[in-house]
Amino acid sequence: MIAPLALIGLLTLPVIVAFYMLRLRRRDLPVGSTFLWQQLIRDVEANAPWQRLRFSWLLLVQLLIAAIVVLAAARPFTASQSDLAANVVLIVDTSASMATRTDDEDRMALARARATQVVGRLPEGGRVTLVAAADTADVLINETDDHDAALEAIDGITATQLPGDLTDAFALSSALAARDSDSTIVVVTDASGDELPEVGVGAPVVVERIGATDANQAVAALSALRRSGGAQLDLFVAVANPSTADATRRLEVYADDALVDARVLAIPAGQRSEILISTVPANARTVEARLAGDDALATDDRAFAIVPAEETTMALLVGDGSAYLENALALLPRLELYAVGEDGYTDALADAEADAMPYDVFIFDGIVPAEPPAGAALYINPATDGAFGTVAGRVSGPIIDRTDPDEPLLRFVDLGSVHIGRAREIALADGVRAVVSTTGGDPLIAAGEIEGRRLGVIGFDLAESDLPLQIAFPLLMSNLADYLLPTGGGLLPSSMPLGESLTVNVDPSVERVSVLTGGVAVELPAVGGRLTLPGAEMVGLREIRAISDDPELGGVELGRTAVNLFSADESDVAPGDPQRIMEMGRVTADDDGPAQPTRAEWWWPLVLAALALLAAEWLLFHRPTRRSLRRAFVRRPQPLGGRAP
Repeated sequence: MIAPLALIGLLTLPVIVAFYMLRLRRRDLPVGSTFLWQQLIRDVEANAPWQRLRFSWLLLVQLLIAAIVVLAAARPFTASQSDLAANVVLIVDTSASMATRTDDEDRMALARARATQVVGRLPEGGRVTLVAAADTADVLINETDDHDAALEAIDGITATQLPGDLTDAFALSSALAARDSDSTIVVVTDASGDELPEVGVGAPVVVERIGATDANQAVAALSALRRSGGAQLDLFVAVANPSTADATRRLEVYADDALVDARVLAIPAGQRSEILISTVPANARTVEARLAGDDALATDDRAFAIVPAEETTMALLVGDGSAYLENALALLPRLELYAVGEDGYTDALADAEADAMPYDVFIFDGIVPAEPPAGAALYINPATDGAFGTVAGRVSGPIIDRTDPDEPLLRFVDLGSVHIGRAREIALADGVRAVVSTTGGDPLIAAGEIEGRRLGVIGFDLAESDLPLQIAFPLLMSNLADYLLPTGGGLLPSSMPLGESLTVNVDPSVERVSVLTGGVAVELPAVGGRLTLPGAEMVGLREIRAISDDPELGGVELGRTAVNLFSADESDVAPGDPQRIMEMGRVTADDDGPAQPTRAEWWWPLVLAALALLAAEWLLFHRPTRRSLRRAFVRRPQPLGGRAP
């Protein structure tokens, strides 16, 4: 099929032939005798307006070039049916696992190539919206029929270090599908554990899965803890091997950028190796764990941690007394623990105020004070309503629901074998979220922030469970203490996941701050004593410093935190099952999907053929070039004793 008007250009073919029949064929020919006048007479006769057409290779090549150019201008194409609708939302996954690269595989390059093929399959007149999706969605091209612009945008897509979340991308796709029922959503991804929305979209979803390798290891956990009154620093490191083959990796530990430990770890397939390192200097401020060598994903080969400060925090335990709870809290080197009964609570507050040494954290065991404390608080088995919410009754024999493996409060905590006799039925207040819930949705462990003060809740009596007998108990209390008392040296928690934003209170006199992440500094405004910190996009240490003309305030460090990936889904780079992504879409009545007309144009191979013939014509009929080529490739025989004349 072609554009017929362009065939008018075929009229140039007889014109070229006519030029060959009309052209003069004069030749300069020296003669030694008038006997050759007859040949000259024939040449004169040949200059008549019309003459018999003679075979010429040059004429044949020129006719072919002209015919090919005309055919290319006619835009020939073959018609076919596209499996895509007229409106396509093309989502390209740019999460951390898409940065997978080996000698045989560059996953992001494969994704760009597959996205380019999708644009080539668009039906005639089809529109495309291009979305790059990591933890959020970034619209690169919006409903355009300019396929060249879409291809240019695809060439600029790169992978990020962020965990994958297709929620925003599908929300956008759902809105476009609601506006145009003739839509298809195409997702180019490795299907490696991206978060998905709870509800589907009103359009078919096609998954272009890419990737093959699973050869990756990762620093899965890193935590620094002081012991012996702060004199000893222990570093807990876990290295995971989600691949299907055993691996041996060299782990290097750096304290304040200086190498302090190195060891070789053998990690079985599908498991992880955990070690406790005690060689880190006690005065270190930051530590880094690094896997030497190369694997499929470089982002998770490094992890950072902020070392807890040596100073302790005043903590007050209020309750009838629990040996398990007191021992777990006393093991935390950050806490200087004091314990009183319910009757001594008021006097303890008064004594602390008189001594100008207020308590920074409160632990209430079975008690809820009439007024919330001035500092952070942990409520255990609250009997009455409080700042955390309202208590409605009891839940007998609660069963713990599946927990989020990425939850910081449950870091290294396994609650799978914990049994609980009874729990409080609590309706959480705004700003407080459930960390662990029952299968019926009742919160068992919760955390949040109310009026700038952090709080935690354990919604059951420790004595009515076997949690204190589990190794998970001291780890849970340590995580809760880290949450209630951030160790980031100021405003920030000790660690934050990639992409997580945070709003903190700063001194009202601070109007601008400098945020340094991975050697890249940006300035941010602080409005009314509030600073909104956007999510970090790269692994590393993050530091906030005040910007001010006041020499006492300018350059002051306001806080530090460690930003890490720590995502089991992203570190497991093996391509996943695309079925769960496809199930997000509406199934069409036609099992074969939409049938839209499309065409494959053939003008570009014709143009290449014309250029090749043009080059051949120049080589064949340009005498100086032929002579140069002949001298270059044909070697004359050399006479003995000298050069050829």
